[in-house]
Amino acid sequence: MTTITIATILLLLAIGIVAVLAGCPKENAPIESCCCLGFNTSVFNKRKSGVYTMVNFCGVKCYDAEVYCDTINGGGGWLVVQRRQDGSVDFNRTWVEYEDGFGELTGEFWYGLRALHCLTGQGGWEMRMDVKLADSTKVFLHYKQFKIASAEDKYKITIGGFQGTTTDPMAGHNRMNFTTIDSDNDQRINGNCAVFSLGGWWFNNCWHAAPNSVYQRNSGFYINNQWVTFLLIEIKVRPFQCII
Repeated sequence: MTTITIATILLLLAIGIVAVLAGCPKENAPIESCCCLGFNTSVFNKRKSGVYTMVNFCGVKCYDAEVYCDTINGGGGWLVVQRRQDGSVDFNRTWVEYEDGFGELTGEFWYGLRALHCLTGQGGWEMRMDVKLADSTKVFLHYKQFKIASAEDKYKITIGGFQGTTTDPMAGHNRMNFTTIDSDNDQRINGNCAVFSLGGWWFNNCWHAAPNSVYQRNSGFYINNQWVTFLLIEIKVRPFQCII
């Protein structure tokens, strides 16, 4: 952990956020959370976005996992759970594949529904999407509430508290179950939204958001009264107690 003064520690204790300083080791050492990365202040040792080994992942003692941390956007401290950037990975996957995750952390990937439930089931979490649209415009979507239910509840999404640089494309997806090509849990009466879009998501009937559909064809969002596709998207999560 970066050296800080006694006065700073007392101040952090007083406001109840010193816990996020734990697990902020020196360069190249494992971390306990992405929260300690990316804050350019005297308290934190700024480190680059990239792949890190996270110890005690999801609160499981002695279980380590590789994660990709975003240390820059929205104050940093984000654990990236999805990335599309070139269409090199097929997101038209089965239920089990979406549960377990697929792809590579340094390229395109989906981190997995099991991990999302495990993470967001521990206290309050927020979610952010950083998107570069097909016309190279950059936008972000930030949700102050984000939670994924268990497999028994079809990994239902709870999302709210929207802030961003566009209209909210996820408003109609709140409290929807996850749907894949082989597990139809959406609200569409005739057909499966994942089969139609060729990618899994928390579909309604069917969507205003489809970031996992065919890259630069079906993948995109309905924002500002039009459907737009993207060149790049990262979806990331962060616990409330992160210092920003």
